[in-house]
This record gives sequence, structure tokens and C-alpha cells, in this order.
Amino acid sequence: MAYPSVPAVYGLKPVSLTGGRVYSGSTRMVPITSGYGYNMFYGDVVQISSGQLVVTTLGAANSPVAGTIGIFTGCEYTNSSGQVVRAQYWPANLVTNYAVAYIVDDPQVVMKAAFQTQSTSSVSNTPGTTVGYINPAFIGSNAFLITNGSNGGSASGNTNTGDSGMGLSGSYITGTTQGNARTTGTAPFRIINVVQDTSVVVSATGSSATSTITLSSANSAIQPGMQVICTASGATNSAQGQYNYVTAVTGTAVTVANAIGTTASGSSFSFVGFPEALVQWNFGYHSYFNATGA
Repeated sequence: MAYPSVPAVYGLKPVSLTGGRVYSGSTRMVPITSGYGYNMFYGDVVQISSGQLVVTTLGAANSPVAGTIGIFTGCEYTNSSGQVVRAQYWPANLVTNYAVAYIVDDPQVVMKAAFQTQSTSSVSNTPGTTVGYINPAFIGSNAFLITNGSNGGSASGNTNTGDSGMGLSGSYITGTTQGNARTTGTAPFRIINVVQDTSVVVSATGSSATSTITLSSANSAIQPGMQVICTASGATNSAQGQYNYVTAVTGTAVTVANAIGTTASGSSFSFVGFPEALVQWNFGYHSYFNATGA
């Protein structure tokens, strides 16, 4: 496993701009309504709804939501003594005379985020806490926002650190093991790269024929979305730069996207997963590129 590891999702973190442009990290100060009843965490996607800043209602939906304004990156407000407090997150139900959020509202910002596993039947907005994997073959495909909480309410987050509990995912998968599937269907974010620094490698032995790898023993660390690499005699479409990947896992049977050829029992396989990716808004999902007002 690479260092550092990614134990959980943490929201979306703006890191740069498309086209290699200089990124200043600028934010826009957007008023928060006194008494707003839900936590807003650093890294949450937020929106304007009837003139009020709220946690996003986008969830795992694939349709744009009017008013989606960007990423919450902290706030400031006055306490009961009239002092200005700067905080990592907005505490629910706070009553104050002054409160503003720091929002990264550039629709062309590049963001880093962690992926979660998806279920085997449909795209879930609360798929659990397991970190999922993608690989370079997912570049150019799309990703869903996973809020891990009630849409328009309080998404999960950490009140100790102030960090968001939102993440991303690909589509749902087949087989019995949850993971990520590559999707070109409509979704809020475009995957523009994977993050190499936190990649995970799982080693296993087995044999292969056509598009199925039969493992010597089941390995719960192998998930759909991971890249497969094999240099054994007879292996095809499995060099490091060919980006063949796992589409389903059922017990010892691992299905891959492209025929992997025939290898003997005891052949070595490496499964490489990338828990983080760089993404940007797809056109029409950010409110600055959406003509519908909020």
C-alpha cells in the first residue's frame, strides 16, 4: 500500500484550474442564514436555494440541480460576545447576527476526491463506508456525487475535524463484490486523472482464460474498478500500460474488461486500485453554466 493511505472519503478539495492556469485558491464569501439547521463541512458541495445557502440536494442524481454554487471551505461568524470566529464547518442551528461561508465557486476548478464502492443493483447515495477504486481507464468517464446523508439536509461529516463525508463513485457493478464501474452516462463530474500517490496494490495467484481470472483463493481486497497486471506466459491485455481492469468479483472468479488470455495455475496477478481522482464539473451542473435560476 502506498503512503499516505486513504481510510475514508473527505469531500471535494479544490486543487487547481483546468488548462494549467494559475490557481490562487480564491473564495467567494456567501451569507449563511442565521439558524440554518444543518452542518456544512469543509469539502461539501453546496447550493443556493430560495436565496439561502444549503447543503446540496444533488446526491447521486444524474440531473443538474439549479443553484449548485461550489465547494464549502469554511466560514466565519460572530459568537455571543460579538467576536468573529473562523471555523472549518458550520454548526447546525447556530443563531448569529453575522455569518458567511467561504465558497470555491469557479466552475472550472479541478478537485481531488476519494471514491466509494457502489452496490450491485443501482447507484446508492449511501453505499457504506468502504473506500473504492478506479484506474486510468476511468479517465474521461463520469462520476456521481455521494453525500452519505439526506439530500438537502445534513450530509455526514466529522465535527471534530470539520471535514466533509461526501465522496464520489462510478456506476453500480455486477457480481457479488461492491466496487466501481466505468460510466459515460450523465453525471456531475468528469474524471480527468487518477492520483498516483495513494494507489494500492493487491497481489494474488491463479489462472486465467478469456476474460476470467480464477484465483487460488478468494481475496476480499480485490474490487471492481481495479487495474489488473499480469506478465505470465500466455497473458494478453494485461501489461501495465494497457489498463485492463476488474468489472466483477464473485468468490474466486474475477471478470475483467478485456480478454486476458490463458495462463497456467499459479500465475501471478497484481490488482492496482486508485482511491482518489482529480475531477471537474461537467457542463450544466454548476449554476454559473446553468441558465436556471434558484
